[in-house]
Amino acid sequence: MENEEKMSIERSLEIISEAIEQGRHDVERNAGTPMIIWGVQSAVTGVIIFALWSLTGKPLWNCLWFAMCAIGWGIYGYIRRQRIYSARPTSYVWKMIRWVWTVFGILAVFTAVIGSFSYDRSVYGATLPITAVMILMLMFASAITAYVLKSNTYGVFIGSNLILMNNALMYPGPYEPLMLALSAVTLLIIPGILINRQARMYDRKNKHEINSDN
Repeated sequence: MENEEKMSIERSLEIISEAIEQGRHDVERNAGTPMIIWGVQSAVTGVIIFALWSLTGKPLWNCLWFAMCAIGWGIYGYIRRQRIYSARPTSYVWKMIRWVWTVFGILAVFTAVIGSFSYDRSVYGATLPITAVMILMLMFASAITAYVLKSNTYGVFIGSNLILMNNALMYPGPYEPLMLALSAVTLLIIPGILINRQARMYDRKNKHEINSDN
């Protein structure tokens, strides 16, 4: 009886471990490409706004961020619909990561809107540092993803963004969208590429093991 209970506990721990590992693999397989897509859009938009703002001296070019969000959500929605008929991840870990990034996207839009209102000096005593707040929220979402993936490399990228956030506070103006573009490169594009690479390596390893067993 005691041996059966011990085996039952060990089997339960094994199942939990397998579920966690499968959840981590779901993140690797499904998070990389969306991160790259959003990262490229953010980086390109940031550079364009930086150039236009520098040339014209008008911060209204920041409205392009809203256009980017609309285009980005459209592309992401299309990608999700294309995956309806393929195997979709159902693990709790993947759902949590997707929820984290969805909340980040929603908060980013609200931060931009409320921050734009804060430029009204007749109502607000100070303006909201939108770019710095965006980078900070991006760092939080990235930190959760890095923890799930157990990625120390990702952690280095997150830490380096403290410099970008500080620069956004020290040099307000055209350089802010450039700092956000660099943040997108270090927290979305590069990690997305690494995540996709890790997923391919994991799939090749599993395929090799299956072929070896056969």
